[in-house]
Amino acid sequence: MYVTNTIAFILLMLPTIGFAQTNDWVKRSKETWPPIAMINEVWFRNGERYVHPSFDYVATGFLIDTGSDTVAATVKHALWVAKTKSMRTVSVPDLARWIMHPKGNLKDSVVIDKLINADTTEILSGPQSTITQRDWLVFTTKYRSTNIQPLKARYTAVKRGERIYFTGCPYSSSTCTTQEATVLYTEGDRIIFTAPENLNVGGYSGSPLIDQSGFLIGILGGSSFDKRNGQAALYGISTRYLSDVLSKKSQLNVPLIPIESVIQPMIHTQGINASIRKLDAMLSDSISYFTYTFSMENISNIGDELAKTGKIKSAIKFYALNRKHFVTPYTYLKLAQAHALQGDKKKSRSVYKEILEKWPDNKEAREALEKLK
Repeated sequence: MYVTNTIAFILLMLPTIGFAQTNDWVKRSKETWPPIAMINEVWFRNGERYVHPSFDYVATGFLIDTGSDTVAATVKHALWVAKTKSMRTVSVPDLARWIMHPKGNLKDSVVIDKLINADTTEILSGPQSTITQRDWLVFTTKYRSTNIQPLKARYTAVKRGERIYFTGCPYSSSTCTTQEATVLYTEGDRIIFTAPENLNVGGYSGSPLIDQSGFLIGILGGSSFDKRNGQAALYGISTRYLSDVLSKKSQLNVPLIPIESVIQPMIHTQGINASIRKLDAMLSDSISYFTYTFSMENISNIGDELAKTGKIKSAIKFYALNRKHFVTPYTYLKLAQAHALQGDKKKSRSVYKEILEKWPDNKEAREALEKLK
């Protein structure tokens, strides 16, 4: 027991020991940082490049200093755009050339070599694809300009309230730019953080998420929302998967388990109330998010299946739980509509009024409330 506790203490101390230092460049104003973010330009052997000719490049990429090598990274979903018509999995067998470079600066380039986490069994797109759960492409390089600043990764937990940076190459800008944000919360490997006002996120996918000491903590995936109030947010994927890639972990791309595949069979064997208690506990347990995937749409689907069979009262319990954990117009509307379907206009009106108190511009709630009057 003593040995176990001692090891645990040492592991807890590792973040302090390993990341007490700060990279000098991050102390300077963002405008004077060395180049970090780069665009991805891709060519395939058959002459294909992107899914549509409107694309000049795809997403943002950057370099990572592993301590023994320098690798390049971007998002897996870049392969939704940079692909041949025959590509079905996360692999690039017909790749002719992949170059990263700062926007407007071809001289400081990085020439990509091999895709380290290629997986011919990982489905690239469609309803069976889960690549955004592990949204990292990691490459070896043939050449890299010494003017590009590689980032050292931090593998310790990201904390709520941390101030972070992301630097990327938006399609709407002639240059790569750096933004600041605040971490709202984490869900397993997902980091949810504030979205700068009026930000056009297109092209920022693949941007490195950087902490105040200049260490890499994740990669930007795209748009999201704050489940506590429904406000716009962004999400990224932490460096945990990156660590798995670099350590050559086996079974690298195991999907998260959809929560409905656990709860729906439980409804039949243990009943509604036990299923509600189980789901509530799982949604409240941060560890669950490393194994299961939760979304307000999937939880709502459980309620919808019950409603289809006339079990409106049971469906309402799931809609109410959904509203508890996802405070958004969507979950409130589903609950209000279910109360109306049950014939309880009073409760339905009450929920619609709550919607308008929280989101006064919600047209659907206002119209529904007028009809109920």
